[in-house]
Amino acid sequence: MCHYLSRLLESYGFEVVSTGPLNEEFLGSLELNPHDMLLVDCNEDTEFPSQQLESMLVNWREPVLTNDSMATEISLQQGDPEFGNQLAERIHRLLARRKTGSE
Repeated sequence: MCHYLSRLLESYGFEVVSTGPLNEEFLGSLELNPHDMLLVDCNEDTEFPSQQLESMLVNWREPVLTNDSMATEISLQQGDPEFGNQLAERIHRLLARRKTGSE
């Protein structure tokens, strides 16, 4: 689904810096790459993140946007055009709040 989300977001004019699994190693590699926000596609069936991973996300220097992976999967299967619009709007709102300092 990372590839699907990347292509979808790029079609809305976003630049996807990196994609990968939600783990300490991947997040550690992201700390070295400049980026404006972190998008986490959450799956309800996934185990709760480790304390270290949770701490990394809570203390992330850039905004973190969570997305329901079930909505991503449904969009992928059914080609829901509203999913991309809604996700792009959520990202724009989050980045606008960041610019105004009202995170």
